[in-house]
Amino acid sequence: MHLAALATLPDVIQAAIADDAGRLLDCAGDAEPPTAAILVLAHATLSAASELGRRSGSGDCLEIIQQHDAGVIYLHGLPQRRVLLVRCQSTAAIPAIRTACEALAKPVTTRIRPVSVPAFDLTDALHAEPAW
Repeated sequence: MHLAALATLPDVIQAAIADDAGRLLDCAGDAEPPTAAILVLAHATLSAASELGRRSGSGDCLEIIQQHDAGVIYLHGLPQRRVLLVRCQSTAAIPAIRTACEALAKPVTTRIRPVSVPAFDLTDALHAEPAW
C-alpha cells in the first residue's frame, strides 16, 4: 500500500513520512502538510521512546499511538531513520494502518550506477608529457 492509499483509509486525515532532519519525504491527505517543526517533534518523540525502551531492556520503539483532544496521532518507526506520522479522527483506523505499515517498512533504496574508474599505471605517470 502506498502513502496515498493509506490516506484514503476511513478516519485517516493525513499520512506523512519524514527523515530525522525534519524533511518531508512524502505526504498524502486533505490537510496541509505538516511543518518541519511537527516532523522534528514526531521523530524526537519516537527517538525518546526508543531510548526509554533500550534503557529498560525492551528495545527500540516501533510505534506510538497518541490520543489528543481533537484526534489521534500514530507514529511508526521506519528503516533508515524515517518516521511515519498519521493523523486520524479515532483509533478505529489503527489496525488498517498497522497492516499498511508492513509495505511501507521496506528500506528506501536508490539505484546508483557504478562508475568505472580507469586504472592508472605509475609508469605512465612518470613518462607523461606535460600538456603545455
